[in-house]
Amino acid sequence: MKRTTPNFAHITITALFLYLITDPISSLTSPTQATGHSDAGASHEAKRLNHQGLEHLNKKEYEQAIPLFRQALQLQPDYSDAFDNLGKALDATGKHEEAIGDFDKAIKLAPENAAIYYNKGLAVFHEGKFEESVAMYRKALEIHEDFSDAQNGLGAALLSLGKTEEAGKAFSKAITLNPKNADALNNFGLTLLSEKKAEQATSYFRRAHKVRPASAEYLENYAHALEQAGHSNEAIAAYHKLLAKHPDNTSAWTSLGYLYYSAKQYDKASSALQKSLALKHDQPETLIALGMVQNDEGKTADAIKSYEASLALKADDFHAHYGLANAYYSLKDYPKATANYEKALAQKPDFSEALVGLAASQLAANNFEEAIANYQKLISLRPDDPNIRFNLGTAYFNKGKFQDAVTSYREAIHLKPDLAHAHYNLGMALLRLNDPQAAQVAFQEAHRLDPSLNAPSANSR
Repeated sequence: MKRTTPNFAHITITALFLYLITDPISSLTSPTQATGHSDAGASHEAKRLNHQGLEHLNKKEYEQAIPLFRQALQLQPDYSDAFDNLGKALDATGKHEEAIGDFDKAIKLAPENAAIYYNKGLAVFHEGKFEESVAMYRKALEIHEDFSDAQNGLGAALLSLGKTEEAGKAFSKAITLNPKNADALNNFGLTLLSEKKAEQATSYFRRAHKVRPASAEYLENYAHALEQAGHSNEAIAAYHKLLAKHPDNTSAWTSLGYLYYSAKQYDKASSALQKSLALKHDQPETLIALGMVQNDEGKTADAIKSYEASLALKADDFHAHYGLANAYYSLKDYPKATANYEKALAQKPDFSEALVGLAASQLAANNFEEAIANYQKLISLRPDDPNIRFNLGTAYFNKGKFQDAVTSYREAIHLKPDLAHAHYNLGMALLRLNDPQAAQVAFQEAHRLDPSLNAPSANSR
């Protein structure tokens, strides 16, 4: 009896970089913008210390900047600019709560300074306080409605709250205000990508990369969007461009490997994935992708090692258990295949591909009752899949339930009339039901569709 093997599912390895907020704002300088920070009223020495601290802050030398701002505040306790700068330096070092306190002091001293609200919005965003972040950005926009970075920050906070439509509008407004706002271009691209609008997203990632060509993240997002839009060759070229400049980018090597895998270029896929793992060995998803490549290449023992290495890093990964099950299935080690399909389903009960594999493994191991039960479950999940009904018919046949087998084979044929083996197996089941005339019709159709299929001789029935 002919049996179909499981339809194996594959995972997509992606790396998206969400640039939700730009760097902290020191001042707003255009004539139409809100008033920026001011040194008015500060002593000469306080100004000197603040400016010296800014030099370190702009170089990202935060630990050198912080004491200088504090010294300026000791001399001038009402120096809003120094409080704001101190908050930015503290936020950059991960001291978000402390930074928020200093931003609040700056706001009390300069309540009409939009930049301070923006910077506090960034700090509370880092704390995961997205509603408060929204409020801060809205306050900045009340003071200065043409504040592009604040629109971008607002979009970021809204997106983090799951308000995708509102976030998209904010990013779009940020881009209208400043067409070269690279972060907003990138973020709007990500918003479109989350809405399955990959083709549109590519144009925004391309623009972001053009504005900021040194950004590896923007180029990687662009490559991913091309991949999602089905432009595999362009995506491969983009990843190679990225890796030429950033050869230590592990996620790019992994994504490139997956693209080559999808194109069945297994040598290139394996090479890319191995390069990723050489840079960082503890990547469970990359190990899974490598296992997929190795399994499809017929290097089953290597695939098993890759899946087991992935599970050593992440024991509850259903994809790794599923891949390991597929490898054991290809070795006809059905008990181990069954055990791993069951583990995958325990972790993800709605994983229909694992249920397909489990049923096929049970059928191959002659556990017909279990296979029948699982194929019946799959019919409700995949009502238009002829292979499910075909394999159910085979399980019924081997269990001796020939009428149920006939029904299942006919349902498979209804879904896929050119499924030659379904016609052949139908003929075999009809013979068991003592209907040789109907069986002969089925055998003739099977032979017409596949000349290698001939009616069995009387002695072999």
